Amino acid sequence: MESRESSSPIVTRSVAAALNGEFAGGYDFKGYECLGLRLLGVLPSPVAAWAVPRTQRGSGLDPRVVAGLRANDLVRNRLMDYQKVKGPLPGVVVGVAQGGATAHLARLLDAAFLPQAFVLTLQGGSPHGEAQPYFRLSSDLARQVTDQNPEFISIQHFDPVHDGWLTKRVNHLRLKLIQLPEAYREFIRARVVSGGEVVYLDGGASWLRQKTGARNYYQAGGWGAIPAEEFYFGSDRLQAYADRENLTDSSWRLPDFEIERGPESEWGCEAGLRESLQEFCAREGYHFVPIRFDDPNQFSLLAFKAYRQFLEDQGISPAGAVVEMFSQFDASIVHQANLLPIWLIFNTGDSLAFLKKMLARVPDDLSIYFSALSTFSMTPDLVGWDEWMAALAGRRWINAGARGSHYPADTAALLDWKKPLLRLCGQTTIHSKGRLSGDQLAGLAQEIWESFDRVL
Repeated sequence: MESRESSSPIVTRSVAAALNGEFAGGYDFKGYECLGLRLLGVLPSPVAAWAVPRTQRGSGLDPRVVAGLRANDLVRNRLMDYQKVKGPLPGVVVGVAQGGATAHLARLLDAAFLPQAFVLTLQGGSPHGEAQPYFRLSSDLARQVTDQNPEFISIQHFDPVHDGWLTKRVNHLRLKLIQLPEAYREFIRARVVSGGEVVYLDGGASWLRQKTGARNYYQAGGWGAIPAEEFYFGSDRLQAYADRENLTDSSWRLPDFEIERGPESEWGCEAGLRESLQEFCAREGYHFVPIRFDDPNQFSLLAFKAYRQFLEDQGISPAGAVVEMFSQFDASIVHQANLLPIWLIFNTGDSLAFLKKMLARVPDDLSIYFSALSTFSMTPDLVGWDEWMAALAGRRWINAGARGSHYPADTAALLDWKKPLLRLCGQTTIHSKGRLSGDQLAGLAQEIWESFDRVL
């Protein structure tokens, strides 16, 4: 049921594959989809930018399919990703699906990842970028799902800028855990060693939102280089964007609900899950290790520092650094090729600023594998290809993502982005052993806080 664009299944599949020493498939494209992407990749990028968004209408779920949804059914779909992972695990990671950062941390811990958020893509969008029609598409369904499932809160997430190529045709309903579901309890008991680690990644990212029901919210906009206030109250650049995209509105608040600040839809954790998880660990003898950051980039910094420490401890020199974006990451590649991971949230200005600070941490003699993301949208905060090149100037870099000639609408990159990295894995002869512990990871996180090294 989960959306192809949801972070959670991409992370769990990557972690499960890495624990088995395999490579993740990323998006699960069907044969005819691969053929279509390959053909579009030969054509000029404006063709793909026009065509790909128009294929999304058929990807939405019929709301009637979701009406009877139960929390454990959705959760068990993610646990099925670990069916082939053998042996007892030393621990699990629970919490925010912070893309490659979460996947790399879980792999270093030899742990499965259990997500706190799930995204459903539903039929129907807002072709003219109007908030009220978009809200009405799934507001009743959101309340029905949370009424049936006390483990969840819901967020109707409407970002007609970064997700504009999707929201014109489909709508997104995010469900987030506020209690530890029974399926997770069963998994930990069955698969984690007695007294094992339960690491909780507590995403403290916040955003503006509106409460629309007892456990229901609406969020306009999403993480990037555009502040939340602009999505709710408008700005000159969003008006210019709306004019270019033929959108009726350029601010997207709902008129009948108060605006408040709360956990960000994708990168923030809701109150309740941490407390439920900690209580479970105390009662059943597991070692609870909480790690909280308020800036999502700090989890990426933690993954980078953790891999650097892990390789240093074994006397292994990094083979290079890999710059990953959003869904373009592979936990097994980083681990097998002895790479330092720099995971970026998106291809927006805030991620460029973070990358510049992270590149200062990468030795000049290391190669950098750069994986630009195809998003098929020309957003006001999009980083242009020349800006990425300026950031990498003077460094030895290898393209492992969208081609400059087709960025940000390179369909071929969706299929081919990891090929240079797989070749590097095949050339690697020194392989790391062992794992980091949750306490070691927490110690590195504390160093980030104590040094005020927050890379904001």
